[in-house]
Amino acid sequence: MASAGRPQLSPATRAYVAAITAAGFSIVALSVYDLSVNHPSPQLAWLALLTLLSGFLPVKLHKVYANISVSETFVFCGTLLFGPSAGALLVLLDVAMIWARLARKEIVWHRMWFSLAANPLCLWVAATALFAVAGTPPLASLPAQLPGVRMTLGLVCFATLYFLLNTTIIALAIAFDQNQSPFQIWSKHFSRLWLNYWAGASVAALFVSVTHTLSLRALFLIMPLMLVLFLTYKWSSERVEKAEKHLKEMKHTFLQTIEALALAIDAKDQVTHGHIRRVQRFTMALASALGIQDENLLDAIRAAALLHDTGKLAVPEYILNKPGPLTSSEFERMKVHAAVGADILKSIDFPYPVEPIVRHHHESWDGSGYPEGIKGQEIPLGARILSVVDCYDALTSDRPYRPRYTRQQAEQVLRERRGVMYDPWVVDEFLKILDKLERTEAAEQQEILTGGSATVPGLIPAQLDVISATTAEEREFNELRRDLPKATSLEAAAETLFRHLRRVVPAASLTLFMRKPDSNELHVVACSGVGSSAIAGLMIPIGERISGWAFANRQIVENSDATLDLGPVAKTFSVPLRYALAVPLIDRDPVGVVTLYSSEPFNKDSQRMVDSAATLFVSAAGSLKSTSNVVPSLEPSVSQSRREGSPASKAEPSPSADVPKPRVH
Repeated sequence: MASAGRPQLSPATRAYVAAITAAGFSIVALSVYDLSVNHPSPQLAWLALLTLLSGFLPVKLHKVYANISVSETFVFCGTLLFGPSAGALLVLLDVAMIWARLARKEIVWHRMWFSLAANPLCLWVAATALFAVAGTPPLASLPAQLPGVRMTLGLVCFATLYFLLNTTIIALAIAFDQNQSPFQIWSKHFSRLWLNYWAGASVAALFVSVTHTLSLRALFLIMPLMLVLFLTYKWSSERVEKAEKHLKEMKHTFLQTIEALALAIDAKDQVTHGHIRRVQRFTMALASALGIQDENLLDAIRAAALLHDTGKLAVPEYILNKPGPLTSSEFERMKVHAAVGADILKSIDFPYPVEPIVRHHHESWDGSGYPEGIKGQEIPLGARILSVVDCYDALTSDRPYRPRYTRQQAEQVLRERRGVMYDPWVVDEFLKILDKLERTEAAEQQEILTGGSATVPGLIPAQLDVISATTAEEREFNELRRDLPKATSLEAAAETLFRHLRRVVPAASLTLFMRKPDSNELHVVACSGVGSSAIAGLMIPIGERISGWAFANRQIVENSDATLDLGPVAKTFSVPLRYALAVPLIDRDPVGVVTLYSSEPFNKDSQRMVDSAATLFVSAAGSLKSTSNVVPSLEPSVSQSRREGSPASKAEPSPSADVPKPRVH
């Protein structure tokens, strides 16, 4: 059996490996001397050849630091026939064959020397115990006979001792290097291998314990059994590997599904957008720093970090985004999110404990938290970790009720709450790794800003941005419906309209044109943004240019050349205005036009939002008067030609010779 470890060695591991290597090669030297003095039978050479040949058929055990092979049967045969020294050299030959096959890859030398020494040492000790219990010399020196009770007990002792010694020595090496419990490593990786040792010892006993010699007839009869053993090992190992691979893929898919849903929920929140992704990264790093290695707990923490705010779906948005302190009743409603989120997740049959972490991530170390008021070690470890990271990210992010804290301020808050709200051990470890966490976060953000690929597999920023933009649009339109009726003048209503549109539409300049009383021209009632001082005095004949054409034809004009409205000066502003989006204001008849100018083309969403906002504007501001003496109200005003039934408003525009017809949506 060949061990496998890690290339990097701790000081304790170096000392341990050196001791085992020295002891093992001392046994090898002793065995060579013993065989050179006692001149074993030529049959030992045949056993060595069979060991080499069968060594070409090893089975690598999945997730176990070992190989198994039918070659061990011949090693055990040589041990029974010729004693501990022969067995030690045969197993040395077996391990050397394994490492010869690995020579095509990079050899880790300390692992190789450890394996070459540990296996002969373990077999020699176990074989010595075998003959001590059996009370006989090696079988080749005895007449053929059935094995007695003592020999049977010796075989049992040999297989058990060799199994325990070999697996324990390897488990100890791993435990020293990884600072883990040797028993946990042994039970997880090696406890299942006992059958291999017992099977090899049993086949070897059938082979030689009756005849006390190496017989070709016996070899012919025993080969099918050895082939069955080999195929059983191989098929079993492959099935386990495939099953674990499938389980890993399903687990990955499960987590990706959770992550996609959590990120979609997070994308809807304009205040805490990106919060859960940062919390997940920091939480997993903190769990690793705290030495947590239980895979179930790590998976639970990873999922809980993504889903810990699921319960906020049950909290009204006006509470979540309130720009001031919450009242006591509002805070009570906010508190339900921990329990609601946990109850939602409780209905999902997670293979790890996610629900307790989500339920208790707002508990306090002194018992003053919610929802259950538990304290200290009663709070799940995952919840204690999550609460510290959640607090830090919340403090260092902008909120409606306060600007973000500096890192130093956030650290001070954590120190003040250490031992009161948060586990002191968790806070201390978090502060130790914070420099590294912040550097990593800054590097990832820089990579994204410079066009690098996202660091999160499967993350689709464009789709998340759509969700985020939709939520922003909904919020702005809700506020627009609320704010427009409060306006006391047409200019104030226009400013309200512009303020909300500016947040969701990428426009550099926004202008409201109204029809001038008793004239056939549109003039500027309000304008905001780039070039507003130059645009303020603009007069546009109805039916001409972009805004006049949109007014006359009651049609939206999208992405037409801004110079058609503004002239060549449009390209001389600090932000050149190249594109125009004109939306008519219609209340039975056209009453005005909202025109937006930009350096980049407008998309269909921009046109839709401006059109919807224009409808709200007409509905809410229809009775308002302008504060200017020359600006009319938003009440519909029909021209003389219109009253006389002229079809001018329905005709194609008649642009001047130097102003081409705008492109119409």
